[in-house]
Amino acid sequence: MPTDLEFVAARPSSAARQLDDRSIHLWRIPYAMPEGRAPLLELLASYLDQSGSSIVLDHDARGKPRLADMASRSGVNHRLEFNWSHSGSFALVALARGCAVGVDIERLGKTRRPVDVARRFFDRNEAAALEPLDPAARDAAFVRLWCAKEAVLKAVGEGLSFGLARLAFARHPDAEWRLTRVDPALGRVDEWQLAGFEAAAGYRGALAWQGGPRAVAAFRPAGSGS
Repeated sequence: MPTDLEFVAARPSSAARQLDDRSIHLWRIPYAMPEGRAPLLELLASYLDQSGSSIVLDHDARGKPRLADMASRSGVNHRLEFNWSHSGSFALVALARGCAVGVDIERLGKTRRPVDVARRFFDRNEAAALEPLDPAARDAAFVRLWCAKEAVLKAVGEGLSFGLARLAFARHPDAEWRLTRVDPALGRVDEWQLAGFEAAAGYRGALAWQGGPRAVAAFRPAGSGS
């Protein structure tokens, strides 16, 4: 999977016409906490060809946000799936048709005590892989692993309470983590696709979905400077 995504400036209304059943769109948008879900709703509105005020979200049985059924009043394709995550000054939004997606973004440089967290909450082999690394490499590897776990769990609508040790990754020589084990509730390892990438300077991101390979197109709003 790609690890060097380039976020191309685009207008959401134009990009929306390119989304099909073989692709996933990933947006990096500027974000501030007081905005709440407003930037997400505006982006969804562009993909659904609706006004932002008409977009209504509800939640599935696991609490994952989703589009409320609008087919009865608009006839739009409500198979549009999405997921979003925000950290610091940015949010990532993933969109797909007929495919549940999960995305996570984390700002680098936080004090995380990675080995202590890994020993307590991660698979023991993941903790063992982090321990011998020098502090800078360990912190970076921990963030990459955290993003990967979050993205998979968010794709199926599970939160951290599901258990971070119920899916395991192995660190490869290229410093990326590869999924090696999942709880049966998450399906099979070979059903999962995962991309880790630099989300912005000082930020790490991960994108996950269950199903076959898809082309990932990465965008940022034209004229935003993001």
